[in-house]
Amino acid sequence: MADELAGAAVSGTEAEDRCALARAAQPAWASLPLAARARVIEETARMLADEGPRLASLLSEPSGQPPAALWSAEILPTLDALRWLAREGSRQLAPRPLQRSWLQWYVRATRHTLAWDPFGVVGVVTPGNAPLFLAVPQVAAALLAGNGVLWKPSPSGDAIADLAASVFRRAGLPVDLFQVIEGGAEAARAVVEAGVDKLFFTGGSAAGLSLYRLQAERGRPAVLELSGRHVALVLADADLSMAARGIAWGKLANRGRNCISVQLVLAARPVYADFLTQIRNAMAGASESPGVRPTDPREIGRLRRLTEEAVERGARLMFGNGTGPTLLADVTPGMCVVDEEIQGPILTAAPVESEAEAIAWVNRSPYRLSASLWSADPARARRVAECLDVGQVWINDVLHPVAQPSVPLVGRGKSGFGASRGLAGLLEMVQPKVISETPGRAARRHYEPLPPAGADLFQNTAAVAFASGVKARVAGLGRLLKTLTGLARAR
Repeated sequence: MADELAGAAVSGTEAEDRCALARAAQPAWASLPLAARARVIEETARMLADEGPRLASLLSEPSGQPPAALWSAEILPTLDALRWLAREGSRQLAPRPLQRSWLQWYVRATRHTLAWDPFGVVGVVTPGNAPLFLAVPQVAAALLAGNGVLWKPSPSGDAIADLAASVFRRAGLPVDLFQVIEGGAEAARAVVEAGVDKLFFTGGSAAGLSLYRLQAERGRPAVLELSGRHVALVLADADLSMAARGIAWGKLANRGRNCISVQLVLAARPVYADFLTQIRNAMAGASESPGVRPTDPREIGRLRRLTEEAVERGARLMFGNGTGPTLLADVTPGMCVVDEEIQGPILTAAPVESEAEAIAWVNRSPYRLSASLWSADPARARRVAECLDVGQVWINDVLHPVAQPSVPLVGRGKSGFGASRGLAGLLEMVQPKVISETPGRAARRHYEPLPPAGADLFQNTAAVAFASGVKARVAGLGRLLKTLTGLARAR
């Protein structure tokens, strides 16, 4: 039944029906051993690899990216993420004993186990700028954790979603457990209104917060990966040629549509002019490469208006005109190209007088998804990185770190909250459960009335661990042993 429904946009009632199907299938799936669920995820990776050429063809139609870029940025990282989930992720979700403190020796017989339970049915709403990489690892993590899934892809990613769903099922996933909900904004609302137990949203802030309000009204949690505004800090000691090449690549990859694309460069005043020359040359050299120019007329119109508004407010147009790769210098806060997220190949730049000014500029932004630092001094770069209030900082590089399957993606401020990908993202898919077990024959001293010497007993226990100096701790141990001996004789 689910396969028959997968290709058509659904109404609210149909979404509720799909959610009910996934919910009915979920307990049996969750009851399987983790190893069995992991095998399905790993088999999905193998089968998706076989579908690689078809995936590349489907991805290239809306993106205009060449096959090599799609394989390196979307297909291979997605396969890697699924393999990591099947192997390392399943190990991390295995129940594990918790350490018992010797300080509470009087209840030490009780053993504690940390386990992880699925939420039930989760909703995954994903964007069109990376329809495979931003979606399939999220879906796979939810499934590995034992959840059912309602996935609402971007309309431009519907064909990718249908293919992925088919592969998951051929790999052994129960048919009804994973439902694809196609359509636009109303379909996304229908996912929440269908009653998903947790929402995972990736996309723009306005849409994400609207869905989050619906989810919160139902008293249910969400993870939001919202708009980004990546700022690159070029320090005075940076290799300007490397920084220019890296930032130009990080801006123009995927037409600048990645949420972690470089948007603003803050360069130290002494190197600002030289950097502008180098970044202009780097962008000009890449401007005719395939897949760097926007193709949607609405997108082109918006980018051109942003460029014109910035120039009217004092920015210098160094390269381009907003319809393709564009460089704007001397931007200031208050310009839309500075304060808003730009989904497109516009790069802006401004000089700063000090590290403190650059750090303050980054930290006062409402969107704090990512930043990069460019410096020849690793210790200095790490020190500055620690001062930045952003989700991820890259030193002397951009973009590619998030493709590593163990690396989470997290937002700050209006860029969202919670994690996706990596162990942190996987743990968002589960609820912790602690099982504490006391053996039937174990002594339960805590049930008995405390003896008059009880205070001395616990005070001396604390002294053994916390008293200042070895001499004081040894004295505490002596008093503890004396108290215990006295209690034993009293029995």
